[in-house]
Amino acid sequence: MRWKKVRGAVVALAIALALWYLYPTLKFYTLSEEARSRMSPEELARLSERAVRLGLDLKGGMYLVLEVDLSKLRPEERKDAVDRAMQIITNRVDQFGVAEPVVRKQGKDRIIVELPGLKDIDRAMKLIGQTAQLEFRLLKPKDERDLVLGEMDEVLAEKGPKPKEKVEELFREAPEDTFLLSHPFTGLMYRLGEEDLGVRVEDVPKVKELLSKPEVQKVIPPDGEFLWAAKPEVIGGEKYYRIYYLKKRPEMTGAMIKDARPDVGSGYDPSVAGRPIVRFSTTKDGVRLFARITGANIGRRLAIVLDRKVFSAPVIRTRIPRGEGQITGLDSIQEAKDLAIVLRTGALPAPVKIINKQVVGPSLGADSIRKGVKAVLIGFVLVVIFMVAYYRLCGLIADLALILNLIFLVAALAGLHGTLTLPGIAGIILTIGMSVDANVLIFERIREELRQGRTALRAVSNGYSQALRTILDANLTTLITAVVLYQFGTGPIRGFATTLSLGIIFSMFTAVVVTRVILDALVGGEVAGLSIGESLIRNPRVDFVKVMRYAFLGSSSAIAAGLLFFVFQGPVYGIDFSGGTQMEVHFREPVSVGEIRQALSEVPFEGAKLDLSDSEIKQIDKSDIFLIRFANTWGEPLTKAVRERIREVFDGKLGGDWLRQEVDVGPKIGTEMRGKAVKAVLFSLLGMLIYIAWRFEFRFGVAAIVALFHDVLFTAGLLTILRQEFDMPVLAALLTIVGYSLNDTIVVFDRIREKLRAMRRASFSEIVNLGINETLARTLMTSFTTLMVVLVLLTMGGRVIHGFALALTVGVIVGTYSSIFIASPVLVAWRRGQEKVQVRRKG
Repeated sequence: MRWKKVRGAVVALAIALALWYLYPTLKFYTLSEEARSRMSPEELARLSERAVRLGLDLKGGMYLVLEVDLSKLRPEERKDAVDRAMQIITNRVDQFGVAEPVVRKQGKDRIIVELPGLKDIDRAMKLIGQTAQLEFRLLKPKDERDLVLGEMDEVLAEKGPKPKEKVEELFREAPEDTFLLSHPFTGLMYRLGEEDLGVRVEDVPKVKELLSKPEVQKVIPPDGEFLWAAKPEVIGGEKYYRIYYLKKRPEMTGAMIKDARPDVGSGYDPSVAGRPIVRFSTTKDGVRLFARITGANIGRRLAIVLDRKVFSAPVIRTRIPRGEGQITGLDSIQEAKDLAIVLRTGALPAPVKIINKQVVGPSLGADSIRKGVKAVLIGFVLVVIFMVAYYRLCGLIADLALILNLIFLVAALAGLHGTLTLPGIAGIILTIGMSVDANVLIFERIREELRQGRTALRAVSNGYSQALRTILDANLTTLITAVVLYQFGTGPIRGFATTLSLGIIFSMFTAVVVTRVILDALVGGEVAGLSIGESLIRNPRVDFVKVMRYAFLGSSSAIAAGLLFFVFQGPVYGIDFSGGTQMEVHFREPVSVGEIRQALSEVPFEGAKLDLSDSEIKQIDKSDIFLIRFANTWGEPLTKAVRERIREVFDGKLGGDWLRQEVDVGPKIGTEMRGKAVKAVLFSLLGMLIYIAWRFEFRFGVAAIVALFHDVLFTAGLLTILRQEFDMPVLAALLTIVGYSLNDTIVVFDRIREKLRAMRRASFSEIVNLGINETLARTLMTSFTTLMVVLVLLTMGGRVIHGFALALTVGVIVGTYSSIFIASPVLVAWRRGQEKVQVRRKG
């Protein structure tokens, strides 16, 4: 009686705590716009902090992985370079105006940036990734520049191509112009004004190539350097980039900047008046230094250089005593605002490279939420109806436990300040199907006790005590895979691992404690009968061991077929593993694949035209949504060029939220992902082997691992045959299959172990057959409830998690098959092998 009261008190306390943590989430997401407007920003922020956050794949926004390049820093500078970079990026993001941004460190040299609800991708990328190394450099005298250029021409003319056809190949604009033979470098330049030189936009790549040659670099004095203007200028109908010859050592850096503000220029200079500018002021030390520099160099030109690009190079007319100046050459006031932000927050201590980027548009996020919620509700209703129909009153109690399980899960996410992602919703759906597993185990045990003539009270007590160990073993193995998945997964996949882990923990609590409290209350008065329904599978007597060799043969053939496809045709790797860029583009008017391919055949990039017409282009379900995937070794610059090309060509045909999703995965990240995938599978299998060998015997562990390999290879082979992409969600599904299949196998093994102790005179094959038959009802019922919700996920979850749901569907079916026809028969084969060895030794 005392333990009944304790259990009741624990359940009541757990429900009270769950409702306490759940209330802010319910309130926040049910607030009307009018109610939100009446709340102060502080109140709304406090409520938001206590509610479950939505991941970027549901809310929309941008996810970045930045890698800080520490290679050029001195050892003492590397110690805190990543921390300083993270602080500077945090300051920039805070001034950017994004709600609830996340900036955190990952590993030794990486920074994760999450920007929910972001719409202006290009602006954010520039603001975050810009190093913002501001320098003030003096231009070298014109005579020195011309002397260096002359020496460059001499060096290149000596080593340049002599035959006419080679000259034509290098200088296509003037194949007959002999001036280019003697002036291969300056022949591509034009005078702009009295002193400056310019290069036509189409000639910039050639000039850069010539400038990078080792023999040319040797001509340039060590204290000088050629730098390009930040932007081209239109002169006489042609676009030119100015090229400057500057002192390599800066006179002053951006470290002296105290403040920077956007403004609009005034005066009579047409390049400044009415144009956006950035006014800056310096620190006290900067005032003195700036005054000294300008006073000592009156009449010379001082270039303002940002990240090795010259924004302007004005002539110093007089000494500037107050340490104030302005940066011109900007296209918009928005650009001026962003430049002012990066100057105020300071330069990054080292360059950062974007090695992984994921952008989700708000329409795709809203679509994912709608489909996810619908799948959860339908899956929940199907399980509820089935449990009531099959287990009557006990099924209704299990449904109540299922509702509490979901309440506890969401409350725990809120209490842990967790984030709900689309794979996380998939984890909740899977939890709905799997959480009734423990109840099915208990109810089947209670049915066995009732068939043996036990009273309802005794049947309930024995049922729970006998099923407890099996429940713990089965769920702990699934928990191992969830932990491994969390360790090796990223972002949304970790969300799946989190919800799956919490679902497993709470399902054990609700099944073992909550339902026990209710059933104890019902049968406390020694009720003669208990409404638990009748099993559809009564006393099966199937000889599973007898068909063992046929099962082995069939499985081996199926796996071999899959492996042949895997080896000769190869798997289809998703963007996570292959690297590159993938865009999901929405058109509001009909567009053909051919039109998109034609547009990508000429993508303007760095002064040239790239042909990306061989990109993979797919139309999704005959809709106006297309997937575009292309190899990308240049990273974000090429992605931006493709975005601009699509916007330029299809401007009138694009929807409002036309870029539904964009993913950039660098080669390094793709390689790391594949390595993590292999490690995750191996660590999962190793963890299973150790646990089962500890809880059972080594031979049981080996049999379970054989069954798991069977399930993974069968599923992977079938996915390869179906040409389903392998990505992180599919990997998550494969690991979930490992846990789920082992869950089934352990239930059978536990019954076999129990029979081995009770039936010492029976043969091992008879015991295995009996163990499989006695757990057959539980195995099929659990698989059926899980399969119901997984099929709902497959048909209604949407394209984003289709591969995940497909792999789970195959895995649930194959896992059920292997727990019956593979794992236990392997034990029989092992035992027969041992018996043969013993006979040989005796003989």
